[in-house]
Amino acid sequence: MSVAQELEPAKDIIFPPGDIYSDEPPLESDLHLRQIILLLRCLDLWWQNRNDFYATGNLTIYYSQRQLIPI
Repeated sequence: MSVAQELEPAKDIIFPPGDIYSDEPPLESDLHLRQIILLLRCLDLWWQNRNDFYATGNLTIYYSQRQLIPI
């Protein structure tokens, strides 16, 4: 196997396009983070006697085809 072939991602992996337009800010501010934490704490307190929920914050995933690491 050549070095070029080793650096290519597997053929069966489908990567999303990396040029999707968004007018959202690239990262949340400290205020946004504090708001998310406050909301999650409130939900945890509100539903403390339940075990049938899952709540989480903004799970933005940054993706760039230029930064692919072959596996």
